[in-house]
Amino acid sequence: MGNVVDFDPGKQRKRKARDSGPSRPNPRYDRKQPTNGQLADWIPGVALAAGITILATAMLTSPMASGIGCDIKGNVSTTGEHIFHVPGQEYYRETVVNPLRGERWFCSEEAAREAGWRKAYR
Repeated sequence: MGNVVDFDPGKQRKRKARDSGPSRPNPRYDRKQPTNGQLADWIPGVALAAGITILATAMLTSPMASGIGCDIKGNVSTTGEHIFHVPGQEYYRETVVNPLRGERWFCSEEAAREAGWRKAYR
């Protein structure tokens, strides 16, 4: 009738004469997939690198970094309110401008008010 092929996975194939030594690693098929623990090892490093890149971009693109002298900080509060801080106010030094959150620098109080921002109370 024809050849019968046995597909029983429990049986091992017989080794030929050329297969008699130890098998050599084949990088195409022997690559181990990373485990969750291995992924967790490099994720913090990638996040740190991304954070440093974002921070450096924000610092280098701020008007103060370019020497323009615009020193009014436009800050978005946790409630979404747009508030600007001028030098000498209580929280001016602690306020950080993050352009990725829509925050920005202003060169005058008038420019900040025209953009729809209010002055900080303290």
